[in-house]
Amino acid sequence: MDTHLTGRVALVTGASQGIGEGIARALHREGVKVALLARDEGRLAGVVDSLGKGAFAAVGDVTNADSLSAAIRAAERALGPIDIAVNNAGGLRSSTGGLFRPFEEVPDDDWQATFDLNVLSAVRVARALAPGMAERGWGRIINISSESGMQPDPIAIEYGAAKGALNVLSKGLAKAYADRGVLVNVVSPAYVDTPILRDVLSQQDGAEAVPPDGLAAHFLSAFRPNIGLGRPCTPEDVAAAVVFLASENASFITGANLRVDGGSVTTL
Repeated sequence: MDTHLTGRVALVTGASQGIGEGIARALHREGVKVALLARDEGRLAGVVDSLGKGAFAAVGDVTNADSLSAAIRAAERALGPIDIAVNNAGGLRSSTGGLFRPFEEVPDDDWQATFDLNVLSAVRVARALAPGMAERGWGRIINISSESGMQPDPIAIEYGAAKGALNVLSKGLAKAYADRGVLVNVVSPAYVDTPILRDVLSQQDGAEAVPPDGLAAHFLSAFRPNIGLGRPCTPEDVAAAVVFLASENASFITGANLRVDGGSVTTL
């Protein structure tokens, strides 16, 4: 299936590893010039070097407006105007070291930091790029959310709330820009087998004898028993959904939430 993406320019945030790296690689294979944005310059350089021509390391911090703006300007100088923005950077922020904490143990600052990383980062990227996309009459903004934005857990409620806000932001942006050719959609994965997830799982009881590559599958029934397909999600699963939504094959889809969750969310 021809995606008609050759020659387009994409920005992928949080692209130095995991889901973001998988998305960047998938877009690059479709002939897209990709700016990979992350804070870790060394790790980012390794991914960009492996991709080769048409990949650019945009070192920056999505939670810092000046840093993000400078990274976007550098990316557009190197590759041209950005047509596709994938807001993948996200996660939990914790000042106590623990990530999955009961509601009453999460201080205000951690709520604000988690919203800044998951929601305001996407606001900043959209504010910087959506007007230019609209002026050119073509654009894609794809926000990486989570099943937790629709089916929250009783712990890490701040993360689910932030992803829920990201979903609402995406719907509003879709309505604001639809008549100018800019499509805004959400991809919501579940339990993605990434280095970050493996690091969290390695700290769980019973992880001692499990090899790193098997941690996600080992804890599947404990942490995501509703995944009907019986396996963890992979970055490649998420990347395939992003490529579809970026392509001309999705030219009549905007304001949608494409769940890549193996059936984990128990409602339609």
